[in-house]
Amino acid sequence: MKKFIIFLVILFISVNFIACNNEQGKEEATKGPVTIGTFIDSEGAILGKMMVMLLEQEGYEIIDKTEFGTPDILRKALLAGEVNLVLDYTGSGQYYHDVEDTDIWSDAREGYLLTKKLDEEENNIIWLEPANANNTEALAVRREFSEANNIKNMEDFARYVNEGGTVKLICSASFAENIKGLRGFEEAYGFHLSAEQLIVLASGNTAEMLKALVEKTNGVNVSLVYGTDGALDKMDLVVLNDPKSIPPVYLPAPVLQGALYEKYPEIEKPLNRLFQSLNEDNLRQLNSKVAYDGMAAETVAREYLEENELLIK
Repeated sequence: MKKFIIFLVILFISVNFIACNNEQGKEEATKGPVTIGTFIDSEGAILGKMMVMLLEQEGYEIIDKTEFGTPDILRKALLAGEVNLVLDYTGSGQYYHDVEDTDIWSDAREGYLLTKKLDEEENNIIWLEPANANNTEALAVRREFSEANNIKNMEDFARYVNEGGTVKLICSASFAENIKGLRGFEEAYGFHLSAEQLIVLASGNTAEMLKALVEKTNGVNVSLVYGTDGALDKMDLVVLNDPKSIPPVYLPAPVLQGALYEKYPEIEKPLNRLFQSLNEDNLRQLNSKVAYDGMAAETVAREYLEENELLIK
């Protein structure tokens, strides 16, 4: 009987020891949670899915909130802790911080470093290294319109406007109101568009804008575009040259809450590998597959990661 009791005690201790080790193993195997959010556009969806897949491979528990909302909504969610890892753009620092020298946002490296410094100091928000892909803003017209009116750059466009040419520009609210956006173009090139000449959208989804441009919806003949828009390779459009470089440089970068970075500093390595692999050409091609060819962002993201040996098949 005594031996049997000893056996039961040993068995009880062993079972509890194994259970504790299993629980500890589970805790070590799962890091996070990491809540990933992006803008509502093809690029946000693609890069967001890439971050989801990479970090899941690294053992993080992921809450997927890609295509979360407009830039202002996503920013508020990051500051509030509703998401703790987002895709953002270096030039967005102009909206987040009060800086007198706005020209700094047109310098790729200096603009990034200033945004990184101010966001960490003021908000404990960490900017990791951006991709070498300038998703800056520009205006585009249909080729037939360009040739008919001899419009190839912003100076030509200003002449056309000032001569009383018909204009209906579709763009985002942030671009329409920004001194480094439409207001900057108007001031630098000496023209002005009235409210009646604008169709202003809350979001920055240029796929919707370019569709309106190509289909001439509501008389649209000019559209806001981004440097990595996939449709630029597919549609017969002319992007108007901006010799004065008015809009800021917008490099995509992973941005996370300081608390997440402090807990998991190693999260930087896989994200850096991903963003170092990106450039304007391959981002434009990736965006085209979603915005123009109709492929799912998750499929495009997975194919890219596997082809570049960032994701284990």
